[in-house]
Amino acid sequence: MEYQIPLERIEIPTDNVILKFKNDFLRIKEIGWVQSHQIHNPGIGRTFEDLIGVKENNFQLVDYLEFLELKSQRDYTGSMLTLFTKSPDHPANANTYLRETFGIADKDSPKLKIIHTTISGAKFNTLYNRFGLKLDVDKTEQRIYIRVKKIEDDSIVSDKIYYDFETLRRIVEQKCQNIAYISAESKIQDGHEHFKYQSAVLLTGLTFEKFIDAVKQGLILYDIRIGVYKTGISIGKTHDHGSGFRIKKQNIEKVFTITNIS
Repeated sequence: MEYQIPLERIEIPTDNVILKFKNDFLRIKEIGWVQSHQIHNPGIGRTFEDLIGVKENNFQLVDYLEFLELKSQRDYTGSMLTLFTKSPDHPANANTYLRETFGIADKDSPKLKIIHTTISGAKFNTLYNRFGLKLDVDKTEQRIYIRVKKIEDDSIVSDKIYYDFETLRRIVEQKCQNIAYISAESKIQDGHEHFKYQSAVLLTGLTFEKFIDAVKQGLILYDIRIGVYKTGISIGKTHDHGSGFRIKKQNIEKVFTITNIS
């Protein structure tokens, strides 16, 4: 779910929260294999949150005792770690603009366009052999732009898509200050995915300034996963599958301070 501006958080002594989380995690670890509480990919996180007693909410408050943000991944996956999801501030309906302007036809529904790509602040990528996209950090204007160029002549064809620093600052300072990063084994049994939660580390030290620098260096990336609804009452409308800022596993230690929890 995309980030929304939260209510004011409650300050809780750090040591108490970490100790309680450690005890809760060890309790879950001792359970061993548990069946996923969802049938799709986010099941690993939802299952852990259910076991630890975190209720799903629509305001996107910090997950655990309003202090720890919980992130779970299968230990074998090469997928990036999602820091947060958020569509651009400008223009209105930016995801629809990106999809319709730079996307390609969906293979199952050729009349509908999709766009999937990962964008760096270090260099332009290549999108469908037609366009290049790059994050451009503008400290003067206090924005991160998504610049789009034509591959054939390097001409900029879009420079109006951006995030405001202030929007990103609120999210980073609320959601990325204290992250419990949980790894789990995964297996399919009787047609259902099961998880065994194995380890947890604490990720800290990401200030907004470090976030901006990491975006510029290409350590934190922007991942676009925009499709369309193919059935139901929303058919033909833009469906964001979780576009947001992500980091590769090998770069986590370059951005965060890592402390073992269990």
